[in-house]
Amino acid sequence: MTFKCDRSASSLTKVLSPDNRSVPSDQVLKMTLSGGQVTFSIESDRLPSAFTSLDSVLSDASLFQEVWLLSRPAGGREGKGD
Repeated sequence: MTFKCDRSASSLTKVLSPDNRSVPSDQVLKMTLSGGQVTFSIESDRLPSAFTSLDSVLSDASLFQEVWLLSRPAGGREGKGD
């Protein structure tokens, strides 16, 4: 996922990090942050399980986006590039 600003990307990783500790035992989920880009990597021998985790990550990211946008001041941008 690529964000317009580093702050948004950093906030997403902070929000999702606690949830990523409880992945199924057959999976390895990695999240890396580089500037405004967040990369997720899911490794699993069971494809359906990996897709379920991917769906969960995308749903959480979508919820983050909604909350992030609602928390911004009305009619304006919080900061350049948000």
